[in-house]
Amino acid sequence: MRNVEIKAKVHDVEKICKIAEELSGAPCTVIHQDDIFYKVNNGRLKMRNFPDSSAVLVRYSRVDEGGPKLSDYELLEFSASDSDKAKLLDEMLQKCLGIRGRVIKERKLYLVGQTRIHVDTVRNLGSFMELEVVLKPEQTLEEGQAIARDLQIKLDVMDEDLLECAYMDLLERKQ
Repeated sequence: MRNVEIKAKVHDVEKICKIAEELSGAPCTVIHQDDIFYKVNNGRLKMRNFPDSSAVLVRYSRVDEGGPKLSDYELLEFSASDSDKAKLLDEMLQKCLGIRGRVIKERKLYLVGQTRIHVDTVRNLGSFMELEVVLKPEQTLEEGQAIARDLQIKLDVMDEDLLECAYMDLLERKQ
């Protein structure tokens, strides 16, 4: 699975949420996420936990650079009824790999075509916007980048606010 991502610092959450809602034609879905990142040699690996006890193991890799960038990823989903398996896997990964850190956030999700707009409030970090253009198998990276740039402009996100790295990296730098 592939997507093109843009991440940026947000200075006016109310304004960006209003624009995102207008673009999507619907109110946001609020999602609470608690991500445990593991120490790995390549890419990133995290267990994303949700309040209903469901979880998803996410493996992804992308370059750390500003602007639209390609991310490839794999997901292993656990329903709430599988929460014991997710907890066991988390414990095993923690014992084998160790914990890199934890990112806790409230995410407002808006859908615009094939793009997920996230407005995130990250504990101990602040407010951010993330675009994820989910690429169709036949789409090129350049097509995804064009969609992301167009939405960046419509959302009034300035290039100087773009981030090169993940929330986990920002939290580590802060410590």
